[in-house]
Amino acid sequence: MRSAFLLLVLGCATAPEVPEDPAELIRLLGHSNPLRREEGAFRLSLSGATIPDALEGSERAIAYAEEDTGTIRQGISSALEERDPEKLVWRAYHALRVGCLARPWSRVSDALSRQGFRLIEIFEPHERSKFVRFAAQPAAWTSAAGDRHDLFFWVRSSKNVVREVYVGLIVKFEAPFKQLASIERYPRGSVLARFFALPELAKVAIVFPQVEDVEFTYGRIRDKDADGAAAGFHVNAGFVMEGKAGGRAIYYTAEAGLDPRETRRGRLDWGGFASSDAVGPLVPRGAGFWGAGGPKPSDD
Repeated sequence: MRSAFLLLVLGCATAPEVPEDPAELIRLLGHSNPLRREEGAFRLSLSGATIPDALEGSERAIAYAEEDTGTIRQGISSALEERDPEKLVWRAYHALRVGCLARPWSRVSDALSRQGFRLIEIFEPHERSKFVRFAAQPAAWTSAAGDRHDLFFWVRSSKNVVREVYVGLIVKFEAPFKQLASIERYPRGSVLARFFALPELAKVAIVFPQVEDVEFTYGRIRDKDADGAAAGFHVNAGFVMEGKAGGRAIYYTAEAGLDPRETRRGRLDWGGFASSDAVGPLVPRGAGFWGAGGPKPSDD
C-alpha cells in the first residue's frame, strides 16, 4: 500500500512562490541552529531560488549547506538511537530536510546514493512533480510484539529543485486486524497505540479484515488554502479483503508540539515557542477504496 493520502494532502498544498528578502534567508541559512537553516531552505525553495546559487558570497552559509547535505547519514544514524518511534521519525525528518531542501535534485540524488540510501521507486504523477522513494534503514524500530518497522522517505522535486521530504516507518503486517489489536504492540498512549484502539477501525475490519501495512510519518499537516500548518504525525493504513480482492486506505493525523507552527510563506512562529512531547487527538483525514493492486499516490 503506497501512501496515497499522505502524498495527496502534503503534496498538493504547495505555498505560492513569492519574493523573499535575500539577506534574511542568507542569515537563516548561516544560522548555528539547524532548524533555522531548515526553515531558511524551505523558504528559499518557495522563492524559486536554490542552494548554493543563492548563497554566493556567504561562506558561512555555503559551508553549513555542504555539511548538512554531506552528513545526512550521520543524522539518520543519530535518529536511529531513539527508542521512541515518534522521536525517531521526527529527528529523521529534520536530518533529511535540512540536507535536501532547495538543492538541485541531481545534487541530492548523488549525495543520497553516496551515503548508501537505496532507491526504491520513482513516481511522476505529471511533468511538474516527481516523487522518489528511498529505503533508509531496515528494521529501524521493533515493537514490543516483535514487528519490524523499516525507515523510508520520499523526496519530492519540481523543476529539478527539492521542495519537500516525507519520512516515516513502515511495517508489513498481512494479518487480521483482530489479532493485531489484541496485543499491546506500541507504547501506551502513543499515536500508534491510540490508532489501533480506534472504534472506527473495528468497523472497517468487518468488511476488510486484514491489515496489509501501516505507514507512520512526521511532517506538516497541510490543508489546501489554509494560511498555516501545524506539524505532527500521519498514519496511513491499508485494510484488505481476503484474497486482496479489494481494499480500503485509512488516513489519520495528530498535531504535535515538537515544532513551531508554520505561517504564511514558510515562516515558522518561534515567538514564545517551547518544544514539547504533547500530541493532540487523532483526526480522520480521508479514506478510499481500491481494487487489486493497491492505491496509487496522487498530488491532485
